[in-house]
This record gives sequence, structure tokens and C-alpha cells, in this order.
Amino acid sequence: MKKFLYGCLIVLIAAALSVAANVALSSCDNPVLKTTPTVKTADVQLCLDSIVNPVLGSYSEALELQEELQTNAFIDSVFCSIPKETLKNVTSVVLKKLHYVTKDDIVSEFMTNRQIYDNLPPPDNASNATSSTSTTTITPTPIPGVVHEETTTVTEAPPTRVDNKPSGYKDTTINGKHALIQVQ
Repeated sequence: MKKFLYGCLIVLIAAALSVAANVALSSCDNPVLKTTPTVKTADVQLCLDSIVNPVLGSYSEALELQEELQTNAFIDSVFCSIPKETLKNVTSVVLKKLHYVTKDDIVSEFMTNRQIYDNLPPPDNASNATSSTSTTTITPTPIPGVVHEETTTVTEAPPTRVDNKPSGYKDTTINGKHALIQVQ
């Protein structure tokens, strides 16, 4: 019976504490806090104006600003000049390294490894009109009595792909130009 009385007493005390806490938290005596902005619109406008058109106090500050603007212009021009397929590749590499991408990171990666990105083969779906390679098909004159079923495709090799020729190609010189020949 003592255990039953102790259990009832504990439940009664818990209920009383719950009611007291509820009354204290929901009473009307607590004033509603009003929030007023601590920064006014004029202050924000003044801050933005100082970023766009800063006030310079010396010749050295003017030189620092000029250098910063030139660096930003260089980054913008390099970023805008990256071909779309290369931008896709560079962005992919930066995402794998850093898990996020910024314009500065893309330009830095591109400039650091520019020789690699410039020497990547064109995508498979690129048309011959946009490619720097030209394709010519040579059909040999048939010799009577001999069946010729094989055709040879001659592709003028771009200067960057000469050393890294794909499999199935042979080096040759046609009309004084270095070329790769693919036998099909």
C-alpha cells in the first residue's frame, strides 16, 4: 500500500508542476518583444556605394584598387573564354576536389592545367564543321581481278594529338602534311 501512495504522490506532484509551468509560460504578464531593424536602408545604401565606388585616401590605395580590378577583369575574361565542353570538364574536376564551385576556383584550375584541357580530344558528337580536323576518304582504283572491300579514312592530325595517337591509326605524310590514317 505504501508503494501505491508514493506512486500517487509522485503523479500528483508532476501534475502540479506541469500546471504551474504552463501558467507561467502562457501568462499575459510577459510583454511581446518588438524587433526593430538596427540597420536602416540609408546605411545599407551607403555601404553598397562604398563598395562600388570606394573613397581613396592615397596613391597606394588607388594602385591597390587598380590591381584588384585588373585581377577581377582577368578572371572574368578567362572564365568567359573557356569553351563550354572544357568548362564542363573543369567544373567537374573542381567539384570532385572541393565539393563546391566558385568562379575563381574554376579559373585557377583551368589556368594551372591549361595544357591538359587544351589537348583533350573533342567530344564524340562534335561535328566536322566545328572540329579542327578534316576527314578525307581515299578509294583506291580497283585492279582487275582483285576484290577491294576495305576503305581507308585519312584524318589530318591536329598538332596536339600527333604524339598521343589513338589506337588503330598510323602516322603518314600526305601532300607534305602529317596525318593519321585509320584503316576500317
